[in-house]
Amino acid sequence: MIGRVMHGKRPPESASPVAPEEVVVRRSGRVHRLKYHPGATLLETMRLGGVRAPHLCEQGVCGTCMVRLLKGEVALRENHVLGDHELAAGFTLACQGVPVSEVCEIEVDG
Repeated sequence: MIGRVMHGKRPPESASPVAPEEVVVRRSGRVHRLKYHPGATLLETMRLGGVRAPHLCEQGVCGTCMVRLLKGEVALRENHVLGDHELAAGFTLACQGVPVSEVCEIEVDG
């Protein structure tokens, strides 16, 4: 099942009323269960959890931090690079993606 990326819907500035307790990150054949801090992006969550992830601009422009959402819903603060096709396929930007569901599982290439 592919998660849902909410294109054009910004997360609230404060913590979302619905947020996961943890974010599951699949990377290089390993599964990481990271504590989620409400309002944090996926990239911030990975940093806090000690999981290295590709990133560059951190403004939703370059696409370097693109990950695939496997379960849950993510709202993007900004998106200047992913088209409707990528969003429909479950891709999102870790630097701008904020989980807005009780479950969040992503896959990071590399």
